[in-house]
Amino acid sequence: MKKNYLTMMSLSLATLIGVVCLPALTSQADEPQAATKTPAMTAVYTAAETKEFKALAQATLDALAAGKQTEMVAKLTDLETSWDDQEKVLRPKDEAVWTALDKTLDKAISALRSSHTNLEKGKAALESLLKKLTQATKA
Repeated sequence: MKKNYLTMMSLSLATLIGVVCLPALTSQADEPQAATKTPAMTAVYTAAETKEFKALAQATLDALAAGKQTEMVAKLTDLETSWDDQEKVLRPKDEAVWTALDKTLDKAISALRSSHTNLEKGKAALESLLKKLTQATKA
């Protein structure tokens, strides 16, 4: 009798969980997956404002491709310093754009200047930064 009671309770509990949770799980599964692409940047900066960042990002990429580790780190540090120096001017123009660029630069710094250097990840982050800087620059 006790065994049947426990079986009935287990089945009742499973049914209750199914009734409560299944609609939520089904509706999430039926929803289309969110696009993995990041939205295009809004062009908020002048060419003069992004010129130095683009040049330093490209110089960092060039040093990386040439296998010049010391030069790559130096150019990346120059890029970071220049970016930080211009934060007060650039950030107020569009917080979201500035933050997206800043996070991308942080990815490059973290990949290329950490104790666990990841050249491929750093290269991809720098290439992404260049693309985003171009998108964020007014024509």
